Amino acid sequence: MNSKNNEYDRADFQGLYQGKSLISSVEITAVPWDIGNAQPVVCEILRSDLPGKLLDVGCGLGHNARAAADMGYIVTAIDSAPTAIKSCQKRQSKEQIRFRVANACETELNEKFDMILDSATYHAIPFSDRIAYMKEMHRLANDKTEYHVITFAPSHHGMPKPLAIELSQIADTAEKSGWQIEAVSRVEYKGNAEAIIDFCEKKNLTILLDEAGHTRLPSWHIILKTII
Repeated sequence: MNSKNNEYDRADFQGLYQGKSLISSVEITAVPWDIGNAQPVVCEILRSDLPGKLLDVGCGLGHNARAAADMGYIVTAIDSAPTAIKSCQKRQSKEQIRFRVANACETELNEKFDMILDSATYHAIPFSDRIAYMKEMHRLANDKTEYHVITFAPSHHGMPKPLAIELSQIADTAEKSGWQIEAVSRVEYKGNAEAIIDFCEKKNLTILLDEAGHTRLPSWHIILKTII
């Protein structure tokens, strides 16, 4: 299902941060990806490399960006939702983080980054915009940039399609945008279980929880590098 008119492509991210429902067919008024701190898988990624200039795409409430800054990264964190960015700026305590409102497909940034982090943003971008998005990330990359994409993978206990995306589809979009796959692994993305109770009931989903009560969402971790 890659329809331009599916309900996920019409998700209201700005409205969600203002207490409205993310999508119209179910009640999602709490931020499903907010667990109150950085994603464990993101922290593993950040620790795996030497700190440099990091672009955090779809930063939400800024937990990953702050964790990266704590590790020594110089962070530019962007999100399309002004309310989320205002919240980040109010809580900003580190000079090495720059939060700004930006469209991931046309950021208006004019610099290169050593690492690009996409923590559950790719599947939130409308299908028809994904090549433009990856081309924009390519524009912001140097020849050694690592582009980390964490996005939902098809699984019996995971998110439904089209939120869950086949690896072959991601690879095709990446190659058309100037990227090549360096590595792929399966990881768990943690989420706010209470936020998606109505969603799981109406979509007939069985999502597993960890010992802390967070959702365990099967995901891809794809490392991309520019095609040479």
